[in-house]
Amino acid sequence: MTSTTLTIDQLCLSPFNVRTETPSEEDTLAIESSILVEGLRVPIDCHQMRGSKKYGAFAGRRRYFSIRRLVERGDLPRDWPIPVVVHTNSDAELIEKSITENLLRKDMQIHELWRGVAMAAAKGHTVDQITHNLGQRDTRKVARWLRLGQLPRPILEAIAADTFDAGEEVAQAFAATEDAELQLQVFERFRTNRYAAPSHIRAAMGIGDAVTRRQLMFVGEAIYRAAGGRYELDLFADATDDRGRITDTGLLQCLVEERMAGIREEVRATTGRPDLRFVSAPPKISAHQVDHSLRVTPAAKAGRLELPSDAIVAQIEIDGGGEATVSYWWESRKAKHGTVKNAAGKEVAYVPREPIGNAIADPHLAKPKADAAIRREEGLSQDATFALRAIRKAILRAALVADAEAGGTEARDYLVFAQARMLLDIQGAARLGMRPIGAPNDVGVSGDALQLAETLIADMPAHRSLADCLALVRRQPWFTEPNVAQAYRAYRVAEDTLKEITAALVAGVALERSLAADGYEIPIHDTVAHYAGADRDDAVRRRWWRPTPDLLKLFPKDQRRVLAEPFVDRASFAIWAKLKDAELTTAVVAALTRAGGRGEHWVHPLLSFDTDRTGTAVKEAAE
Repeated sequence: MTSTTLTIDQLCLSPFNVRTETPSEEDTLAIESSILVEGLRVPIDCHQMRGSKKYGAFAGRRRYFSIRRLVERGDLPRDWPIPVVVHTNSDAELIEKSITENLLRKDMQIHELWRGVAMAAAKGHTVDQITHNLGQRDTRKVARWLRLGQLPRPILEAIAADTFDAGEEVAQAFAATEDAELQLQVFERFRTNRYAAPSHIRAAMGIGDAVTRRQLMFVGEAIYRAAGGRYELDLFADATDDRGRITDTGLLQCLVEERMAGIREEVRATTGRPDLRFVSAPPKISAHQVDHSLRVTPAAKAGRLELPSDAIVAQIEIDGGGEATVSYWWESRKAKHGTVKNAAGKEVAYVPREPIGNAIADPHLAKPKADAAIRREEGLSQDATFALRAIRKAILRAALVADAEAGGTEARDYLVFAQARMLLDIQGAARLGMRPIGAPNDVGVSGDALQLAETLIADMPAHRSLADCLALVRRQPWFTEPNVAQAYRAYRVAEDTLKEITAALVAGVALERSLAADGYEIPIHDTVAHYAGADRDDAVRRRWWRPTPDLLKLFPKDQRRVLAEPFVDRASFAIWAKLKDAELTTAVVAALTRAGGRGEHWVHPLLSFDTDRTGTAVKEAAE
């Protein structure tokens, strides 16, 4: 290396300088003052640029910009001699020197460090070389920096722009795998969610998936690897945690099925039933509730299991330890209890009478006046009204989950309060805005309305947030463990936040659908929304909903124009009257979603939660 002087026209910023952001004028003001009084006390480190007479500054970014600004303002002459040290190291070594020079600086961004390490590796240096040249001792830490620096550009740019609240943790979650294509696919799903949880990102990529991990234990990792299967460890997991990702899930499923086939043959031999039928899940009362009344405990006799009927099915589950457990069930209530004649004289399956305390009132009372008023004032059909009620419910569910993730207890408090009140006063259940757990929620609702609601909710951020939390809960040992006693023990020692998220999800399932409209209004929903944070401002509510083209098409053309009128100029609004249906929808969506626009945080009044009414409810409760 050689010490010399250069002019500002002979210098430029080196591509090997890991600091990529231009410092603000305020950031360089103190250095500029020092240079004018004392000159440049510390020379700028540079190297000869390839194919150019210029020299690139790879260390001394702020000094370089300070001198350039002084020259541009005329405070220094253009030929002012700048002390420099010219280096002749390799590209990788220059990058590493730039990292070392900036490593301890407070203003160095962590993503600049990651990129620098990745640049050095791309120039041919190994992790061991980079670790040594940076003066580090922990090779694993540098390997993590390298993995983070190799993230696809859109992800790194999002981290640099502070798109996510938990930026560094989110980056580590994306970097849990080396699969760049998968990283980008999952990033597209979470890129608009500022509050994305690292655990949700890992779940979306299959990192630490409890189900596939159990299946791997069931098959045997050695057998899986011998068949060509790969298991990618999460580089950012704790040393004691072998959290990772099974990359060849198709192969694993084939191996699982091979072993399952052997177990099925063993069970058929043990029961003496060569035609015994196996089912993937036990019989259920509803979509989520197993009918435990149909479980069968076979009698053991002379080394064999005796089943009471040909109408028995078997089910195989893999428990938390990777072991197969077999259970036996009546295939239906009709098979176990026989049939009875209903009032019309038709044979139907006998259903044992439920305890009287489980009776529920029909929570869906007809609301013809409300439907008529909404149709008259908003131009909405009955199905569209139902869909909006479903979206409002999804917003409140997401608010409860967010409150739980932040350590709040609103979902649990509401759930316990409402369920307890219904046990004591079933006739007053409708006033609580919640139905008993497991009660039907779709009585009198058309299939078209259900399909419409399902389609619209799928496009809402609230749906993605809830789906991530559901996936998180379903992977927990206390959810996957078939032995309920063991599962309960696992739940008792689970993290409090996980328990609160679970309570929020349960409360969300039990929520009634509501709207901010007479006839569909449930005042307690506004109160709960207030405490869960869903009524604080429009920006918060936009975390969980957005106006989509399909949603706006629910409204007549004239009503669509009215909705967006406050957010556009008069000339544009006048033109809209001549637009075709699809063109109008596109224009309205743009007006209501344009970043920085007046309609950016607009929420339809029917979906809003009334802060004034909430305040009244809170005051009344206090009195």
